Amino acid sequence: MYSSKPITIGYWSTKGLGSVCRQVVIYAGEKLISKNYKLQPKIENDNVLFDGSDWTNKDKIELKKRNSLINLPYMEIIDDEGQRHLICQSNACLLYLGRKFKMLGSNEVEQTRCEQLLLETNDLRGIITSFAYTHFKNKDLEQEAAKEVYEKAFQKNDAGKIQKFEQWLSTNDNSRFLLNNNVSIPDFNLFDILDFYIEFLKHYNLVDETNDDKILSTVGFPKLNKFFIDFKHLPKMKKYFNSILYSLPYTNKSANFGSGIKGNKWDINHQIDNTPFEIIV
Repeated sequence: MYSSKPITIGYWSTKGLGSVCRQVVIYAGEKLISKNYKLQPKIENDNVLFDGSDWTNKDKIELKKRNSLINLPYMEIIDDEGQRHLICQSNACLLYLGRKFKMLGSNEVEQTRCEQLLLETNDLRGIITSFAYTHFKNKDLEQEAAKEVYEKAFQKNDAGKIQKFEQWLSTNDNSRFLLNNNVSIPDFNLFDILDFYIEFLKHYNLVDETNDDKILSTVGFPKLNKFFIDFKHLPKMKKYFNSILYSLPYTNKSANFGSGIKGNKWDINHQIDNTPFEIIV
């Protein structure tokens, strides 16, 4: 039984920046209304274009009257007095949810640690997202760029982005998650991003291992591998993994990587986006 009013998360019919917000609401045991806008591919003069009017010409117009900053993802909450509040910007949404569900630490020091980790996970997401939306002239250039992403993210020195989280977990040897043994907001972000990187490693044959639960250890990050497994098997996450939301593509249809099935590019000729506009979990 839900303890409060439903929380609406609006985003594209992909995982992307909306995925973590959806996960947090479901994990907290609240009723989620996921509104999923579709980027529609179309062909003009033999060129593939992508039309976002499903969002820009519909709900965005009305929502902008309530919040001039409106963008995707957005979150709509209903307070105890029945007033509706509209929040946008993914970090603002996550920080709100963290405060609401007490997943931002128990004091100012822990809250600051959570904020640092959240921003750092966003930097890690930025590397693979930038790659995913880059279109290459040929497969050789794409593979070369994938190797550069691998080196930038997975190098085992202070410059390596993923190494930072391995070291963070190593300094808290008995902790399962980023903030001791308590699940906090940056844990959701880190898990979501690692899940994306694991698909990347498999898609570009950067590892021989194909078992998701072993790949991070294979590339030299045992602490993160354990974190990934522990988080994935949290009982409160089961509802998310069993929902259609987890099966959505990682990126939107305009992306070169992760927009179709698994890590593949969206196939405009053979794929149809059947995602319901509204999913209630």
